[in-house]
Amino acid sequence: MSDTETMWAPPDDGRPPRRPERGPMIAFLVVLVIALLAAAVMGGYLLGLHTAQSELAAQPSSVAPTTTSTPPPTTTDTTTTTDTTTVTTTTAIGPGAIRNSTPGGSPIVLNVGYGVNLDSTQPNWDVVQNSDPVYFNDLRFDNQNTVYGAGRGFAPAQPNAGYADCVAATAYTPQLGVDQILAGGAYCTTSAQGRFALVVFHPAVGGQLTFDLTVWEKTP
Repeated sequence: MSDTETMWAPPDDGRPPRRPERGPMIAFLVVLVIALLAAAVMGGYLLGLHTAQSELAAQPSSVAPTTTSTPPPTTTDTTTTTDTTTVTTTTAIGPGAIRNSTPGGSPIVLNVGYGVNLDSTQPNWDVVQNSDPVYFNDLRFDNQNTVYGAGRGFAPAQPNAGYADCVAATAYTPQLGVDQILAGGAYCTTSAQGRFALVVFHPAVGGQLTFDLTVWEKTP
């Protein structure tokens, strides 16, 4: 052995040489493995997250579209309903058209057994004397001091009664006694042809019958 080798050689104390310590190396390797595993796990997580985001972006939106419901069409009922209500129309009665009347201050004067035709348009009302009732068409002064009417008879009225009053009269009686005919006594009567008339009697004097007379035309 040379002097140089002798100088650097470890002293020989009779013990085997020490083996180098491996603890630090093992710890370093463990830390390195843990770091690699952590890096791999983190890389896999990031790769999975990126892949999931890519798939989510590629898929169509799952949000249901908003739909607007259309209301059902409105059906209009075109059925025609017949009104069965009965309407009663009342026509006002006018004053009536005068067919014939006695002039003021000139009443009709009848003796017993005479009568007049209420449908006449003559000034003397076609006065007829005859005992046969056929000739006394409407109003006659009978021999028994009784006044007869050929129509409905006689219904009490006011001296100024009008056409509408006589149309509305209902309390008719077929004849009048002379004792019933008072001064100004008025009656509605009708002609053989259905015309309404107003008779206003004067007091019976000397066996004569005196009265004013108004006859109206028939309404349609």
